[in-house]
Amino acid sequence: AGAAGGKAGDGAADAAQALLVTLWNVAMAGGGVAGGVLLDRLGTAALPWTALVLLAPVLAVVVAARRNAFPAR
Repeated sequence: AGAAGGKAGDGAADAAQALLVTLWNVAMAGGGVAGGVLLDRLGTAALPWTALVLLAPVLAVVVAARRNAFPAR
């Protein structure tokens, strides 16, 4: 992912790498907080359904990245 971020950032590769690291850390912290709240409020039975719901936007990002950031050669 690091090399891909640098390639996608082109002339601003350093800024892209810094943004990647920052957003990764924010995502890890946010996921921990969200998972804790989900477990506290709904219990363990909600985890598989939540993961399934979260897969839809992830799939959309992967498809868009494949088309735009990583075109076929």
